[in-house]
Amino acid sequence: MTSPDIRSVTAAAAIALTLGVTGPATANTVTFDSLPDYGTVLGSGGSGSPFVEDGITVTATNGILAQYFTAGTAHLDDSGTDITAGLIFTMASPFAAVGFSLISLGYDFLDVPDPLSDNILVTGFSGGSAVASAGFTLSEIFGQVQSFALGPAFAALDALLIEIVQPQNSALCGAPCGHLDLDQVELTPAAAVPLPPALPMLAAAGLALAALSRRRRDRR
Repeated sequence: MTSPDIRSVTAAAAIALTLGVTGPATANTVTFDSLPDYGTVLGSGGSGSPFVEDGITVTATNGILAQYFTAGTAHLDDSGTDITAGLIFTMASPFAAVGFSLISLGYDFLDVPDPLSDNILVTGFSGGSAVASAGFTLSEIFGQVQSFALGPAFAALDALLIEIVQPQNSALCGAPCGHLDLDQVELTPAAAVPLPPALPMLAAAGLALAALSRRRRDRR
């Protein structure tokens, strides 16, 4: 019977060890399913108790963090109310921002901008500095579900900001001009996946076999 090639065994052990260190982590998701409604708000102006779900802490940039229109969502107004315009997401360790989804509640334009500018702003922070940014446009269709993916620039973050602002090319609109219900935000911890217990033993066995093979060659 042919014995296995020592180099193949060692290479397999090294590959398994590498996969154990860098394997993908499971995404954490804020669904807002248990977010209190407007009558029982969590806090305002970034103070008070933040909302915490699945290892993610959510804080309002200004105004009130609460659901208002659709159950199980966080309502954002771009002006004129005490509902927050932005939310800050943090975790206990660095993370990558995967994406988010929302329900558009449309606009109250007195003059309609053409074309409509990006009014959903997403900013990633690391060490207090902005390191990534992206802009998206809220649908004008009431009830439209929108999903947005964030690219590789949104990795190794310590904070993520999602906010809605008034379109700069609209001179007149209501208060709010536009608003949305933020439904899901996905973040992936950047920490390495722990090694399965068997992998270090496999790697050590591979190294021992390689050393034994070298000794046999030296004796010849």
